[in-house]
Amino acid sequence: MSGNNNHKSESGYKVLSNIMAAVKDKMPTGNMNDYYTKKELMYHVPKNELEGCWIVLKLARAFSSIGIPYAPIHLTYVLTSEISQELHLCDQDLSTVFPTGTKKLESGREYIIEALSEEAIASSKLEGAVTTELVAKNMLRKNIPPKNKDEQMIVNNHLAMQFIQDKRDVLLTPAFIREVQGIVTKDTMQDEGQSGVFRSTNDVSVLDVRSGEVIYYPPNAKEIDSLISALCDFVNADRMEKGDEERSFVHPIIVGIALHFLIGYIHPFYDGNGRTARTLFYWYVLSRGYEVFAYIPISKIIQQAPGKYRDAYLATERDDLDLTYFILYNIRCIRKARKALIEHLKMESSRKSNAERVISALPDVSKRQASILTYMVEYKTEEFGIREIADRFSVTYQTARTDIMHLTDLKYLGVKKRGRAFYYSVRSEWLEKIT
Repeated sequence: MSGNNNHKSESGYKVLSNIMAAVKDKMPTGNMNDYYTKKELMYHVPKNELEGCWIVLKLARAFSSIGIPYAPIHLTYVLTSEISQELHLCDQDLSTVFPTGTKKLESGREYIIEALSEEAIASSKLEGAVTTELVAKNMLRKNIPPKNKDEQMIVNNHLAMQFIQDKRDVLLTPAFIREVQGIVTKDTMQDEGQSGVFRSTNDVSVLDVRSGEVIYYPPNAKEIDSLISALCDFVNADRMEKGDEERSFVHPIIVGIALHFLIGYIHPFYDGNGRTARTLFYWYVLSRGYEVFAYIPISKIIQQAPGKYRDAYLATERDDLDLTYFILYNIRCIRKARKALIEHLKMESSRKSNAERVISALPDVSKRQASILTYMVEYKTEEFGIREIADRFSVTYQTARTDIMHLTDLKYLGVKKRGRAFYYSVRSEWLEKIT
């Protein structure tokens, strides 16, 4: 039997080799690394050879495709070298990204706070929220109540990203999916009764924001329960007690991307499907140990060219549910976000401003107080309440108050009273000495 399988495998590779050779012969560029849609392929082959090249290319892809074990639909992907490389990089220990020791913890904690804010803002903007990044970050940092629907969307996304941090041990369930959607849509829907519940009607479609034309009709509402149930089974498979021979391995990041895609494909809600899908992607990869994703706001990369995000969805939906297009798009966004993180950390580790050197050398402040002072110098035009500092540095209110009082007594900070509250900022005369 073993010899039979080897013979079949050798024959299969020979067939695949012949197919790939045929494609290369027909494609003038000979480039097999680009995963073209049919529309893109027409710019790389003679017009009269397009149909033949496309057929051969589809055969080659079908031969090397891998099935996603999601029973309701035939969803496949091809593990290209580009995808394999990025999966390998994401598999590497977090210690290869962050330096070891206390600096790792300090850089990581601060960067997570910033990344959560940026992901919440960008994900909301992808769904139409309009505000400046400065206003949005200030609102999140200072816990300022939202003034309108757009700001509420951002606050909701931020709350959802915080919510999933503590849910890494739970299984995916329909109730959990509804709970996430309820958080991201709170106080933003015309009918609040549609928040946190699956849609029951079919009057939902996806429109092209530029033309206003319908580009996708989701499955019938009657199918949602069964589609979501199957999605939960697929996502939870690695945590179920089954023998290895019963489980088809799919790389966790591929599973996360498939989860992202399928929430959009099923479109189980009247609104908030995109935000829910992106939040659940983060929940899944974090729950499987990929801590690096806590530091990279992928939606910020998507927001730079949202049309490509839409096109990746549509390419998969229109090309026999070939998920490779959507995986490649997400992999490239992950790569850009990861590179930005690495570059940021390199700059942080190599760059020491005069202000940072002076503060770190102050003999009369603790390490945490120096961090607080450095943070306030970074936002030197702003004023801070004690509660904000406590939240930012994950300490109790009393500890933050003691630190702030000490820095004020030393004349590093000034204080202003507004109503019953006190606000603190770096004293300008001291700031001039260190900058």
